[in-house]
Amino acid sequence: MRASAHRKRKLGGQAVGGRVSVIGVFEGFDLSGPAGPLMLKSPLVQGIFVGHRRALEDFVRAIDVTGLKPVIDGRYGFDAVQAAFAHLERGPFGKVVVTF
Repeated sequence: MRASAHRKRKLGGQAVGGRVSVIGVFEGFDLSGPAGPLMLKSPLVQGIFVGHRRALEDFVRAIDVTGLKPVIDGRYGFDAVQAAFAHLERGPFGKVVVTF
């Protein structure tokens, strides 16, 4: 494999039917080598596009200028995380916040 040692370990330790998420890779990466061990595990390899830095900066600036605030539907302490998940399953209108 022509991937980093970290990627090799992650792919080698993949569970059968597991998921590999590749986030924000600008230059890409090459995987080469025996495909058999990887194919036997049938992983889902998913790329996650994170957008451009300038778009995020523009977005944050717009939020600062307008004073836009998120709609918070519920707040839970970390000790009540199960209740927060139950709240999520009910389909809240706004965000569910878990504090640490």
